[in-house]
Amino acid sequence: MTDYEWSDAYCDKCEMDFYDLIDKLVKDIQHLELKVVYLRHSLSGYLPECDGEMLEYEIFSDLSAGYWEQPAYQKYMLERCSGSDPIDSETHNELLKKLSRGEESVEL
Repeated sequence: MTDYEWSDAYCDKCEMDFYDLIDKLVKDIQHLELKVVYLRHSLSGYLPECDGEMLEYEIFSDLSAGYWEQPAYQKYMLERCSGSDPIDSETHNELLKKLSRGEESVEL
C-alpha cells in the first residue's frame, strides 16, 4: 500500500489508534495536573500568609486550558466520552480540590 492508497480498514485502525493516543494523553494531563496542584499546595506552606482566594487562584493557575474547541478533540469526546470532556470531569475536579486543601496526597 502506498501513501495514497487508503483502505477503509486501515482508516478505521488509524481512528482507533488516534482515540487510544488521546486516552493516554488525557491520563497524562490529569496526572500532571494532580502533581502540580499537590506540589503547589505543599509549597504554599512556605509562603507568607495570604488571602485564601488568592492562594486558590495561584494553586490552580495555568492548568490545562481545555481542548474542547478543537475539532479533533470534539470528535474524540463524542465518540469515546459520550460528549463530555474527560479532562474536566467532576471526579478529577473534586480530587484537584481535595489536593489543593491538603486533604489528599499524590505519589510523586
